Amino acid sequence: MAEEFDSDDDLASVLVPTTITSSNLVSVTANGVALPEDANAAWASGTTYTKGQRVSSGTTHRVYESLKDGNTGHDPTDITNQTNAAGEGTWWQDIGPTNKWAMLDGLISSQTAGASPLVVTINPGAANGLALFGLDGDTLSIEWRDAPGGNVIYTTGGDIPLEGSMPADYYEYFFTTFKPLTQYLVTDVQPYSSSQVTITIKKGSGSAKIGMLSIGDVRPLGIPQRDTIVSPKTYSYFGEDAFGNVKIVRRPKSRPMTMSIVVDLENADSVLQTIEDVIDIPVAFLGSKAALHEKLATFGLVSGSMNYGTFPHRILNISVKGYI
Repeated sequence: MAEEFDSDDDLASVLVPTTITSSNLVSVTANGVALPEDANAAWASGTTYTKGQRVSSGTTHRVYESLKDGNTGHDPTDITNQTNAAGEGTWWQDIGPTNKWAMLDGLISSQTAGASPLVVTINPGAANGLALFGLDGDTLSIEWRDAPGGNVIYTTGGDIPLEGSMPADYYEYFFTTFKPLTQYLVTDVQPYSSSQVTITIKKGSGSAKIGMLSIGDVRPLGIPQRDTIVSPKTYSYFGEDAFGNVKIVRRPKSRPMTMSIVVDLENADSVLQTIEDVIDIPVAFLGSKAALHEKLATFGLVSGSMNYGTFPHRILNISVKGYI
């Protein structure tokens, strides 16, 4: 069996997200003003759109681009106005989430952006964990209350710097550039059914941004083993012509990983059920809380297999297809 991390309290876990809708997204403001759904105007049934024009929908929280001129009266949220039975485009193409809801679309690549401070308030219900990815700002603050206007049950204690540098020595401390902290995780919060969370991102220059906001139930899996493998992956394009000239088009990166987890015998079935619950849902995976293991937190699709042939524990072999 592989060597375990430092403590039985250091459990690998997944954050099963709470669905955020218009009913529990209390507000999103940018510099004190309500953030509009999107820069693209809402679709209007009586307006004629030309090819390439974009509209937004406050119902689906998506942006659509017109595929043809003379586009009148075709509701872009109706799937038949996007593709026909042959899978061909008809009137509209789904481009992506609206700006206000980009942080809640299940993808890191799309970001909600707004003038600083960008403030998000959510009533998530009985949640005990929060994961933020794709952050772009100078500082972050979180205030979690047991009810709107109630007692504070978690706080960052004000604005904390989004600084992720980990200098190995004094030379790096003084001479290397600072690196932005793009993710922040909160676990072990006492759940309350009427809880309210306020997240504030501040940035001195340019728009503050949140790529992914996931809040919900942190479910422990077991004790992570030291045979974990993290394999950074790039989706960049690398091309080479007949003369040896190389072209590189930089694209997003991800952080897939594999991990073995020791699971108590009595918890094996419930842990496997958790994996089944999230197998087709992008989730935050928290591989370890141990110091110097921050890179074991990622976001993506989790799959795994449980070895029931080991005693006195079970071994869960996890694979995470990372999206960050």
